[in-house]
Amino acid sequence: MMLAHNGWLWLQVAAIAFFGSLAVTGFMRFAGLGDSADGRSAHSGIIPTSGGVGIIAGLGLGLCATAFIFQGLELDRGFAPVITLLFAMGLLGLTDDLLTLGPKFKFGIMIVICAAAVRVIGAPEVLPGLYGPIVIPYWLGFSGAVLWLFVVTNIVNFMDGANGMIGLSLSVAFFALFGIGLIGGSAATMLLSVLFLMTLLGFLPYNLRHKAQVFGGDVGALTLGFGFAVCVLFLIDGTPERNLHLAGPILILPLLVDTILTICRRIRKRENILRAHNQHLYQRLIQSGRGHLAVSSTYAVITLICANVVVFGSGKAWLETPCVFLLMIGALVTGWFLVGAALGNARHHKTR
Repeated sequence: MMLAHNGWLWLQVAAIAFFGSLAVTGFMRFAGLGDSADGRSAHSGIIPTSGGVGIIAGLGLGLCATAFIFQGLELDRGFAPVITLLFAMGLLGLTDDLLTLGPKFKFGIMIVICAAAVRVIGAPEVLPGLYGPIVIPYWLGFSGAVLWLFVVTNIVNFMDGANGMIGLSLSVAFFALFGIGLIGGSAATMLLSVLFLMTLLGFLPYNLRHKAQVFGGDVGALTLGFGFAVCVLFLIDGTPERNLHLAGPILILPLLVDTILTICRRIRKRENILRAHNQHLYQRLIQSGRGHLAVSSTYAVITLICANVVVFGSGKAWLETPCVFLLMIGALVTGWFLVGAALGNARHHKTR
């Protein structure tokens, strides 16, 4: 049964994922963990976390509904094992919320889960080049795919510190992934992206507020980050003739640039990059007096621009070479430094 030709069934699955997330996230407002804000937090008071349990619940209900409604549906290879690994990543995040695992231990488990996912889905065999696809050896494709999963999962976790930040940006990214999956014919990408989109829409009413009622916690951030990265691998594996390798990085480019440049800034200052901090550009913007919703909306708008490049550019060969990707990186890096410099100057004038 073709997913794209059954709009009414799509609506049923999407509604189940949405209302499941909405209900369980609302429950987690009272049953979830309470995390006290510290010096690096952009919030104050006791913060209800583990709202990401609602995201996992909505995803699980949506998958169960899919198995019941779309009987006989054929998905990409390894779909079921990857879903198991996805829930394992969520369980790791929940354990970290409960027990506060050490970073080295947590990263080690994450790498094992990421490597298992790549082994099941398959490693990329080519990369976009200036003059056409570049064939790469298996070990390089495998290592790069594991690195992609690991980095994206952690980036989403690092950037999940403002009301609506990850929810808005990833909602845009998942919506674009659904469109690309529809165009390319990747059933796994279509299904997972629409389920994640609907679970986020069920989560946002509690989180996209001036004073958030619940946060996703590590359980939500790790599930969303790993889920997005996995969707991209399914897209690449399911559409080998379209060379869509750059679609994923472009869709989360604002989050990638902020995280990578912040890490570089901390390395230059000889700080421990494994220690929690509040030096991301979005955090510095909030510290300067910008509201959570204004900052989160700005990142979402930039993500929307990136999504348009991916969706419309996929039909015009924009993603088949790294040229557009590099231009976008240059623009965002320049913006990051300019905004950072402006914040530094403003702070300097206040302290004089």
